[in-house]
Amino acid sequence: MTRRVMATCLFLIFTLPVFAVDDGNVLYVGGTIASLKNGALGKLDLKSQTELTFESPTGKVAIPFARIDFYEHSEEVAHHLGVLPAIAVGLLKIRQRRHFLRIAYRDDGNASQVAIFEVPKSMPRTLLAVLQQRAPQGCKPAAYERCRVAQM
Repeated sequence: MTRRVMATCLFLIFTLPVFAVDDGNVLYVGGTIASLKNGALGKLDLKSQTELTFESPTGKVAIPFARIDFYEHSEEVAHHLGVLPAIAVGLLKIRQRRHFLRIAYRDDGNASQVAIFEVPKSMPRTLLAVLQQRAPQGCKPAAYERCRVAQM
């Protein structure tokens, strides 16, 4: 019985990365933006000098760099396991992590908005570099120590 459970856990762990965000796509996890649905898959456009744009089939939002109050990058283990499965998987494979970007900003009506995006593993360095250059006011190291630290 224990071997079956262990085999099932290992099978699921090795097949779950299929559900991760692909390299070019970004997932809107949630937030206060009414025009976007939670779980919307789309693209982030960083080419503009004035705004960050997220576009998906369910909606589009433009976040002006000048109105960003705060941003942070965080990463979490994608799948939480029990102690024994975590040890077994850790011996065989590096545990997958999910990367998130949280942006707090003010919209055109000066109302506070928050957007949380799941980004591909390769994207946080680029995003943080762009945000540090174009929205330096959003990184407040005294109040938010993790703001500039990317755990990669």
